[in-house]
Amino acid sequence: MRGVLILLCCVLVSAAGAADSAGQLLAAVGSGRVQAVRDILAGGGDVNTKNPAGRPVLVIAASSGNTRTVRELLLAGANVNATDAAGNTALIGAAAYGHAATVKLLLASGADPNLKNSAGQSALARAGLAGYPQIVESLKTAGAVEQDGDKKQ
Repeated sequence: MRGVLILLCCVLVSAAGAADSAGQLLAAVGSGRVQAVRDILAGGGDVNTKNPAGRPVLVIAASSGNTRTVRELLLAGANVNATDAAGNTALIGAAAYGHAATVKLLLASGADPNLKNSAGQSALARAGLAGYPQIVESLKTAGAVEQDGDKKQ
């Protein structure tokens, strides 16, 4: 019985540590603290951590245009095509908010330019609707193709 209690305590402490690590990583990514992100990941933090709303840290960093943080997450093995609860990828987020350098980094890292979110919009559609012609051209060069949901109305 005592062994079971000790094991249970170890599991609870481990779970608390993982939750703490996730919270720290989310805070560091959200504030663009690259060195803190590096340290947390080196300490075993999960590079594919999601916030309570289901947004992966890579999508958070890319949507805010923090290219240095995006680079660090990708170097640590983040899933470049991970999606949030609405199906948005880091590439869709970066394209929607006009972060050209982040878009180029994601494309160079293997992001799929033709993935669509749950609303049926790709990075190309989001960049086109938001009026970012440079990003539209980068996406097309990378193989993005216009489909029905991608054309301006």
